[in-house]
Amino acid sequence: MSPEILAFSAVRSEPVLVRGVDLEPFLDIEGASPIPGGSGPAGWALAGASLARRLGLAPGTDVALVGSTVPRLEVVRITGLFDAAGPTADELLVPLDLARSLTGVGTGSFHSIRVRTQDSGTLLAFLASYGASVHVTGPGLPRADVNSDPPADDRLTNLLLRSGRGAIPRDYMTTGVAEATNSVRVVALGLGVFLGILVASGVHAVQARAFADRRRSVGILRAVGASGAWVRLRGLRETVPLALLAGAAGAGIGVAADRLLRPATSLVLFGHEIQGTADPWTLLAVVAALVAASAVSQLLLVGSALRERPTDALTDRAAAVEPRSLEVVLRG
Repeated sequence: MSPEILAFSAVRSEPVLVRGVDLEPFLDIEGASPIPGGSGPAGWALAGASLARRLGLAPGTDVALVGSTVPRLEVVRITGLFDAAGPTADELLVPLDLARSLTGVGTGSFHSIRVRTQDSGTLLAFLASYGASVHVTGPGLPRADVNSDPPADDRLTNLLLRSGRGAIPRDYMTTGVAEATNSVRVVALGLGVFLGILVASGVHAVQARAFADRRRSVGILRAVGASGAWVRLRGLRETVPLALLAGAAGAGIGVAADRLLRPATSLVLFGHEIQGTADPWTLLAVVAALVAASAVSQLLLVGSALRERPTDALTDRAAAVEPRSLEVVLRG
């Protein structure tokens, strides 16, 4: 039987799943084996082989772990490595007491308890007689809800048991992380779309004001025989370089502002500081979006002018009705 507590943390700015376990039962039920070269079990912390390769960890390395749901900071020393099949090799194993400190889980409570048994019926009977309220699932074992209603959401799973070996079934932690990631992604994309609409509207408004002073030029070009495609192409040739210059200048100003305001713009979650990064591909995407908005705006403005007759475009129009004094109005 392997009771476990899961904590989400970060090591060297990389996400890491920290699993609090009772070491020997966990290694036995997982089929994992320690890699020789570590120190004794006192104050132990074992890094999976994949995690050690990914982050460059070795026995004797000190790492700082922050709490996943409570403001905690724990500094632990890697005492050894272990190897296992599957994603477990990319995790950090720590004692249960340390995992409780990182998660705030009370004494006697666990996120999951895995059990290996040859007789699942006896296990279910024991849980029912003991009065436990649990949801049981595992390879080759139909889902059973003991002294509890079937959960409406996978995140409501209170106790996870499994028989034999195999991948760990989807539990509430996995579902919670996936849904939280999707929620953040939806909010970020929604904010990005909203800002994109504002920027596109502003670009179109500025270009429409500038184009109003040159609208007669379209009529003149049409009058001398220029085709609509030629006029559109000329408009793009004038607009795209300016849009590229404006986008590059805006990206440069944004990077400079990020450097100057970095201490104030960092985000702290559960004691871990997340800083914004100037991703070159993101900056290029922003510049490309600005150029595309400028090009589409220019094509719309030129298209509206091309729909008019050249003679109408060449005709002077009063921008507004001349103001008339109150005396003139009263006299008729």
